[in-house]
Amino acid sequence: MNIRTSMYRIVFLMIALPFLLFSLITTYIYSSGLQNALIESLHVVATTHVTEMTDFCEQQKDYMTMIGTMDISRAAMKGSLDKDLCMYLDNMLYSRVESLSYLNTFALIDSDYRVVACSEEHSTFANDGIDSLIKSMGDQDFFFSDILIDGQGNKTLVAIARIDEQGETLGYSLMEINLDFYEGIRERAELWNDATFYLLDGRQQIISAGTSEEGRDNFVTSAAERKDYIKNYESIDFVKNPQGYFQYKVGGKGYITYYSNVKYTQWRVLLTVSMDNYLSQKYVYYILAFFMISLCTILAFRIGSFVSKRIVHPIKSISSTLTDIRESQDYSLRVSVERKDEIGRLAVEVNNLIDYIETESLYKAQQRRLLQQKAEQDALTKVLNKERISQYLQEALDRHCSENTEMAVLFLDIDDFKIFNDKYGHHVGDQVLLFLTSLLTRESEGTVGRVGGDEFLVIIEKPDNVRSLDQCLRQIEEKAGSSFVIRGSDCCLPIYCCIGAVRIDFALMEGETLSAEKAIGLADSAMYRVKNNGKNGHLILEYPGSETANT
Repeated sequence: MNIRTSMYRIVFLMIALPFLLFSLITTYIYSSGLQNALIESLHVVATTHVTEMTDFCEQQKDYMTMIGTMDISRAAMKGSLDKDLCMYLDNMLYSRVESLSYLNTFALIDSDYRVVACSEEHSTFANDGIDSLIKSMGDQDFFFSDILIDGQGNKTLVAIARIDEQGETLGYSLMEINLDFYEGIRERAELWNDATFYLLDGRQQIISAGTSEEGRDNFVTSAAERKDYIKNYESIDFVKNPQGYFQYKVGGKGYITYYSNVKYTQWRVLLTVSMDNYLSQKYVYYILAFFMISLCTILAFRIGSFVSKRIVHPIKSISSTLTDIRESQDYSLRVSVERKDEIGRLAVEVNNLIDYIETESLYKAQQRRLLQQKAEQDALTKVLNKERISQYLQEALDRHCSENTEMAVLFLDIDDFKIFNDKYGHHVGDQVLLFLTSLLTRESEGTVGRVGGDEFLVIIEKPDNVRSLDQCLRQIEEKAGSSFVIRGSDCCLPIYCCIGAVRIDFALMEGETLSAEKAIGLADSAMYRVKNNGKNGHLILEYPGSETANT
């Protein structure tokens, strides 16, 4: 072998090997960057939908707990509710079912699993399987079951909320929910072109599966074909790793699946993408590497730089943007789109996905505000419920204490409301409650809350109304006694009330604070003094001080 030949070989090796290594490293970085981008995108999509399902579960939990802890519901679970009120409770549950398309049945059962109220005449929960459902619930306060099959062969889900009283289980609220809500999540999902959405219960049954355009009832591959998938899936400790991803092969093709557990359930969201469809371009660079071995070092260097600039940097940019979005939760960030090739289309798809997530985030924020408003309102009168009016009262007391200003608290009870209901019917009784709610809001210009069946709490903060409290109460009594007309008739009925009021002057309290419980207790005590003195009147207490007006 002569020197020229050796030099040619050395030069060839010096050109070929560095360029080959450079091409291999570039291809590896490209593959890793694309995989990271896929994982980040799947994580964002899965997190969005898991959050939506968790919010849905929490909404049902709050509502079921609220219904279960109502006085009428507790009385039903204790077996102390008369027939008319039982029918009223059944109708209330039926109205809830009628208002929600995804809800089949709403029922209340006692601790012995007897149905005490239900939206249907014959509850689907009154069967031998109810005890196993509650056992599956364990120590949790709220639980969603796996898929059940009802008497008509339809798939359904059951939500269970435990109702406690003084540390003991009083009963349970149960909702039978169809699968339409979860099908809607799948249809709204912005998935990659060949990505598949799966929502599986604890027994690996499909709750919802498929793409945004097409649903599936069964897996498209056999258990034998999914052998590698099942092996990887069963090796995961979902308690220690509630979310993550794993890779496997089916039919010789590589796939990546991102999973995430769903709170309050034994369910799991899985998003699956074929890696081969996105990594197939790497073979082009292998061919290019061998082809470029015959070129000069400068050409090899330029081509390597070109590949790095055109492939690796855009993928890193996409992955970096997705990471920034995940860490900052700023969905206004977008991937820069400067090309019209596959990477450019990938950037466009990622931006479309971010647009969808941003829209969903705004929508969910709006829904949370609406649900928060509903959770704080009394179902019939739309004023604040007992829990929220108590919270608001404490906030008002703290605010006026810090400002050394006056405020007033009223406690109103309708005289003989049960007799009124029995005589004229509950529909007229509801009209009375709505009339009084409007009257109290208008005349007091304060904040009104319903704290019992016929009991209201009013918080007056406007200085003029606090000073003229006696006149305000007389106006309420006068209009209540002469202004109520039964809807659809000319019959005018007087409504008599006992009103206890406490006017609180923090300027005289020398920094002393006052709790909401004590303020309510003072107003309630004044109301009972009126009730014991013949009803239909009002009594104002001064705090600190004494009684100032009794009518």
